[in-house]
Amino acid sequence: MKHIVSFSTGLSSAITSVRVLEKYPDAELVFMDTKFEDSDNYRFMDDFEKKFGVEITMIVEGRTPYEVSRAQHVIPNSRVAPCTRRLKTEPFQKYLKTLNDEVTIYIGYDFSEVHRCEATTRNYGELGYAVDYPLLWKPIETRRYSDVVRNDWGIEPPRMYQMGYTHANCGGRCVKQGQGDWIRTLINFSYRFGEIESWEKSMRKNETNKDYAILKHQTPEGTKPLTLEELRKRYEREHNDPVLFDMESACVVCGIGG
Repeated sequence: MKHIVSFSTGLSSAITSVRVLEKYPDAELVFMDTKFEDSDNYRFMDDFEKKFGVEITMIVEGRTPYEVSRAQHVIPNSRVAPCTRRLKTEPFQKYLKTLNDEVTIYIGYDFSEVHRCEATTRNYGELGYAVDYPLLWKPIETRRYSDVVRNDWGIEPPRMYQMGYTHANCGGRCVKQGQGDWIRTLINFSYRFGEIESWEKSMRKNETNKDYAILKHQTPEGTKPLTLEELRKRYEREHNDPVLFDMESACVVCGIGG
């Protein structure tokens, strides 16, 4: 039996990995690298490898999430995200096919994501793989994951958590994150925000995409697209508005791991 852990450079996948390694020391950790993570995520991964004496397998498709979306002529959002399939799911499944053993896949869903387990187990089961969720194993970890990583392991968590992001994916440019996290990117990584704002603006010049945006918001007329340009200008007008700093539109965690 081959034990494969989906490692995303985030905290939940790191906790998952340690739980599996404690039970199966020969488990393999696999990271689908979008080449779009914050630099400190890669530092965290290096620290993790040194701490636990493992070498994480890296799989790279080669494109960034926004290159994938441009190739498919879509503006991605929380419901339409071709990057997940093209850069993570498909490369991971292709790698699994190279293994000659029976495989169990371990994914970092915790109790806030139990609703995702059924579909994930079914989908991988149809491909012939078993799936397990170590964050649901007893004893349940009740401490903050950042405290476990910092205090028990002596490793500093990826810096994006300290910045208030709901997850550490894609350097604050995840197509599934909400307005709060995009504001954090505007504040902390203005050049990254500007890059994606320009990308979205160029994509909307296409007649097919002109009524779409990465974000959405509620208006008296109903739900409407909200461009990053509009979000930035709203922030510039109302930068003291505390609503911009809450967890509104909390992200839908992307990828096959936590």
